[in-house]
Amino acid sequence: KTERFHVKHIDEIEIYINELKKYNETTNIYSKNAYEKLDEHVIDCIQLAELIKGNRTIIDIGSGSGLPSVILAIILKESKIIAVESKSRKTKFLNQIKKTLNLSNYNVINQNIFEYTMKNNVKVDIITAKAFGAYEKIIEISKRIKYKQIVLPKSKDQCEEIKLKDKKAKIIKIKKQYYAIKTKEK
Repeated sequence: KTERFHVKHIDEIEIYINELKKYNETTNIYSKNAYEKLDEHVIDCIQLAELIKGNRTIIDIGSGSGLPSVILAIILKESKIIAVESKSRKTKFLNQIKKTLNLSNYNVINQNIFEYTMKNNVKVDIITAKAFGAYEKIIEISKRIKYKQIVLPKSKDQCEEIKLKDKKAKIIKIKKQYYAIKTKEK
């Protein structure tokens, strides 16, 4: 066990990382070229969990390999995490890790987010997405979701671009990670 993550749920996070790499040997769900940045991505997700904290309903759009949704489900046990991913090879892994880690607060949806929001009355506290797409695309999707905040881990440059396009977006920095936060107007 390594000491690279200083959090209460180190064992579960280590299992997630090991399972991700094992699954990825046979089914590509995370770029092997990005393994050197995997710890950094996990730390970003841990910080996101610390930023969100509390009993919330959170939807992760385009959950992919589970960053940030799995980390959020591990750390925010009292929250309900909805992971929406259109690719079945990825949702198969997400369901596998849900079972392995006994994440009863984790709900995996194998559907395109546009279809999901058209067919369901989605009501959440937080919308998040790590590598889903442009800010405008997320804002377009958010119009079909009842939400309180959008919290997006982004690069400094991406946040500056978001701020230029959306004056109401708030940008914060925690350690090396930037977040764009948009609160729903009442």
